[in-house]
Amino acid sequence: MDIFEEIKKLNFPKGEYIVVGSGIMKVKGIRDTNDLDIVVTPELFEKCKNDGWEINEWTKVGIEGKEWLKKGDVDVYAQLSRKNGSLSVEDLLKNSEEINGISFITLEALIDFKREYGRPKDFEDIKMIENYLLSK
Repeated sequence: MDIFEEIKKLNFPKGEYIVVGSGIMKVKGIRDTNDLDIVVTPELFEKCKNDGWEINEWTKVGIEGKEWLKKGDVDVYAQLSRKNGSLSVEDLLKNSEEINGISFITLEALIDFKREYGRPKDFEDIKMIENYLLSK
């Protein structure tokens, strides 16, 4: 998956979305990814919903969240759900990394997020990210 091509196809307005999840790991060459997770503004979320994106119920136990949308390999959320409260696009953009004109969650923020989710694959990702950061 070429993340930059996928984002270009979506034609989302700059400043109304941020790539979260393993997207930053893919563009940094840490590991590949099969999907693209994006947090968008509430207005853009509603637009996607109205444009026929598949609506999915939130199912992560222990972390409060809202419905999310899916279209192909792209998952769209109205917020980044955390145990201690959700983060909006505006919150996330304050501490983001821009690559080729696209805003990404930072690797450091991704580590915190993955540590909180605590799935086995998250801990594997954390180890890969930490090794990457140590090599820089």
